[in-house]
Amino acid sequence: MLFSEYVNSLPNLKVEEIKKIAELTCSSTISVYNWVAGKTEPPLVKKKIIAEYLGKPLEELFPEECDKLNCE
Repeated sequence: MLFSEYVNSLPNLKVEEIKKIAELTCSSTISVYNWVAGKTEPPLVKKKIIAEYLGKPLEELFPEECDKLNCE
């Protein structure tokens, strides 16, 4: 499940999840909303923080990053 799909699937905790991701990545909530909307992409280091926090593999949340890095 892509990062945007995961966050959008959260029924009532979406705002809290976005605030927590913003806090963990030292980013604004607007930046996180832009990531979720696909308007911008977080840097790799922030993608790794997000994946670790959500307990999901980086290649699942951000498959395009794995394509760039040739993840197996």
